[in-house]
Amino acid sequence: MLRDRRAVPRPEAGVPPASDADLPARQALRRHWTEYAVEAGFLCAFVLIAGSLRAWLAAPAAAVLIGVTITAMIYSPWGRRSGSHLNPALTLAYLRLGKIGRWDALFYTLAQLAGGGVALGLLHAGVLPHDVSPSASSSSVAPSVEWSAFAAELALSGAAMLMILFTSNRAAWLRWTGGLYGLLVALVAAFAAPLSGGVVALGWLNLLAPLLGVALAAEAWRLRTGGSQVLCAKLAHDTRGHCIFRCRHPYRTRALAMEAIRRAGDSGRP
Repeated sequence: MLRDRRAVPRPEAGVPPASDADLPARQALRRHWTEYAVEAGFLCAFVLIAGSLRAWLAAPAAAVLIGVTITAMIYSPWGRRSGSHLNPALTLAYLRLGKIGRWDALFYTLAQLAGGGVALGLLHAGVLPHDVSPSASSSSVAPSVEWSAFAAELALSGAAMLMILFTSNRAAWLRWTGGLYGLLVALVAAFAAPLSGGVVALGWLNLLAPLLGVALAAEAWRLRTGGSQVLCAKLAHDTRGHCIFRCRHPYRTRALAMEAIRRAGDSGRP
């Protein structure tokens, strides 16, 4: 069902868009719904797995498996297809950098929110055992701890985004982006326990910190490089399939060359 059927461009009425990232809302939804579904499904699965691992295992072991899980998702065929954002903050950052179309960004964000919401609903319904600590309420956490947690989330989110941008846009590093990101997620999961009480106490600020951190990192990168050095909005790129972003990745050139060879061979058959 998820096999890519769009290698040959489809004729569109009127003037064709410059790329798939420039499609109108209805066409973007019709042609890219599989990418949106992957984002929703992956985030739902990741939240369920991460929540359950933290309940079943000690912090170091759970952190390692959480990092392995997100790395496997990034490098899987479906992850290479959608880009494995798994986070609205990452999607919005790439929108600011001009690598994802506005409708794709909107549908990615909605899919991610839906996937995360379903996972949280299942965990709270007791479908899977999950980590319910810490039990401290917001009133029992000192304000200094709250803001320390906010600053830590802000800094870690910004550092993760800068790492993604640096490695995914360097020829010597681009193949390692997913693994380094998974390692960073594992380290954060392992060492975030002392700040977990402050994170819970933050409430809605817990959502603002990663959004702000990633946005600041993307803005710093854009001001430093002009944004033109961003190759694609994927953490790991498919070497054969179609890309829905404003892509300048070297793997895309290879994919287009392979498709041209295949089409030439098909046209030469009797």
